[in-house]
Amino acid sequence: MHTVRGVEARGAQHCETAALGVLLRHEGLDLSEPTLFGLGSGLSFIYWDGRNLDFPFLGGRVKPFELTRNLAARLGLDLRDRETASPRKAWEHVTAPIGAGRPVGLQLDSYHLDYFGPKVHFGGHVVALYGYDDHAAYLVDTEQQGGTVSTGLDRLARARAARVPMTAGHRSFTLTAPADRPALEKQLVPAITACAEAFLHPPITNLGHRGIEKAAKLVPTWPRRTGTPGRDLPQTALLMEKGGTGGALFRAFYCLLSRIEREAMAALSRLG
Repeated sequence: MHTVRGVEARGAQHCETAALGVLLRHEGLDLSEPTLFGLGSGLSFIYWDGRNLDFPFLGGRVKPFELTRNLAARLGLDLRDRETASPRKAWEHVTAPIGAGRPVGLQLDSYHLDYFGPKVHFGGHVVALYGYDDHAAYLVDTEQQGGTVSTGLDRLARARAARVPMTAGHRSFTLTAPADRPALEKQLVPAITACAEAFLHPPITNLGHRGIEKAAKLVPTWPRRTGTPGRDLPQTALLMEKGGTGGALFRAFYCLLSRIEREAMAALSRLG
């Protein structure tokens, strides 16, 4: 068995920030999940009704992996992001850092993971992988999915190779925190400002405040979109309120972040 030592799973609510927390704690940078989400300018809104979707989708965050890129840029982290069409190379991209004692982030389709429920395809799911043996991979996922979990290597391979909405090509990534990274307190306001600017000036009508306006007009038509309203409408409600978001399409997360920011600023003013 090949395992990274000292990996800590905590009660995280959202997949990408759960994985980021694992990778950054291993680098000695211990930040709360709401802070990671906020520093990554993660809050957004999207109304999506693509041709490959059976039913419209409402989202409350930026697209998968954009949060990780934002966070890495803001904190001066060395982000190594790899994609490939080759399953063999994809596995090598995992085993090399694990062998060097470093956990790895993976973006994949949650549908294929042994432990994951409900069974719906979502290619933007992110987990932290910290070990493997001849049969299973050992992962950290959200609290609601079990926290420290495992899945068969064949199932992991299928999840990474899947081609459904939001997937990436066997994406794996690592983060390294330099000793001279920017001061955390100086990044909070720029992160929130960037998030607000993107929300107020979206490039298309599906995003930001324009997406909310679009949703307000189209949601009343949803019962006519489906032959199974008893399945589709509750499932959308579940995704909005609980499904990996921390609640209320990440608004609950952001309210907590705002409180953390106010407390941090008050503490700094007392020190100054």
